[in-house]
Amino acid sequence: MDASIILATYNRKALLGPCLSCLNAQDYPAQSFEVIIVDDGSSDGSLELAQTWTAPYAVKVISAGHRGIGPARNLGVSEASGDIVIFIDDDAFTPPWFVTEHVKSHREAPGPVYVAGPALNVYGREKIEHPPVTAWKYRLMAWLDLFGDPFVGVNVSCPRKEFLAQKGFDIRFGQAYGYQDTELGLRFRLSGVSGIRNRRAYVLHHQAGTPTLELEMKKRSERGGTAAMFYEKYPLPEVKKIIRWERLKWNDRLERWGLVRWATPERVAAMRESGHILYPLARKILLTHLFAASLRKGLAAAGIPEKDPRWKKR
Repeated sequence: MDASIILATYNRKALLGPCLSCLNAQDYPAQSFEVIIVDDGSSDGSLELAQTWTAPYAVKVISAGHRGIGPARNLGVSEASGDIVIFIDDDAFTPPWFVTEHVKSHREAPGPVYVAGPALNVYGREKIEHPPVTAWKYRLMAWLDLFGDPFVGVNVSCPRKEFLAQKGFDIRFGQAYGYQDTELGLRFRLSGVSGIRNRRAYVLHHQAGTPTLELEMKKRSERGGTAAMFYEKYPLPEVKKIIRWERLKWNDRLERWGLVRWATPERVAAMRESGHILYPLARKILLTHLFAASLRKGLAAAGIPEKDPRWKKR
């Protein structure tokens, strides 16, 4: 088996069907790849859809408890038989050449690599039932996507042997949002597995719409906590840059200027509701503060000072 696609899903039945339909249209030989669907405890019928899905390729369906996307992906790889594992999410729509491009990149590489492709955000209900995955505008957007994330789980592949050697995604991140993918990518690079980018291996990453302020606040707070975990594990200048350590100093300035006291969650929510002209600024201040507060809390819990003596400017 050349490749195994690892698809973790949770309560996205409306998106899972189109996602699988795109995989049914792959031009790579169906007998040479498989799709492993890991249901992370869905309650909306996603598991039943996966179990009854008809496809030209082999399909394995795993029902797991709700433990988070990292453990779900690890479980999927444990059942994989492909030499290459390709990770996508249930809200990702793939062009017909997607598997071909990932496999091609690995075969042409001089050594073990991970392959990242662009994840192009698309919005709106009309994109779900018949995703325009081959439209020229998306091909052009993918070609111009020169500075995307180096390792993002919605569209990345790696040799299964190397993934298992790294023991997969770090489950200590749990269900919290942020940096699970980035941390594994860093581990790969530190072990000598470099990353390459294939802009033809893109996906359309469906976005239902503008997230609620409550969801943004939750994610930003969680991301601050996982940033602290990331830095505790790898106290490196590269990690400081990735997690944008300077937001701690920006938060201090915002507090001195009284802007944190001004941008309360209640006030920012009211500004959003009324369409206030200063809402974007207030939102930015609030989210910066939530991230910085969670990062500081995590660093303090780990006993790491903000001016960490383990790190020196070069």
